[in-house]
Amino acid sequence: MTEIAKRIKKEVGRDIPWHLSAYYPAYEFDAPPTPVAALEQGRNIGIAEGLTYVYLGNVTGSPFESTYCPNCNTILIERHVFDIKAYHISAHNTCPGCGEAIPIVGSYLKE
Repeated sequence: MTEIAKRIKKEVGRDIPWHLSAYYPAYEFDAPPTPVAALEQGRNIGIAEGLTYVYLGNVTGSPFESTYCPNCNTILIERHVFDIKAYHISAHNTCPGCGEAIPIVGSYLKE
């Protein structure tokens, strides 16, 4: 995970989202599901290596599904499974808590 995080940062940049998704057994595959602790460890590694936006997927109800401000930890985009529950980034793509610029593309515009 450390090497993957380093490569993402070096080749793509620190602000690219990195989604770590859990495996669940389905159809004819019967390997055990990915432990949530392993995904959380991967997230911690990504952040320690300097990645700004590291998310967990297929972990229903995890606080790490959502987007937080890298400066003040204000929740910016609250997600639950595949739904966006709340969107708090300003129309100027800044954090409402501290004003940090948030490099987001295709943001929801408040009308």
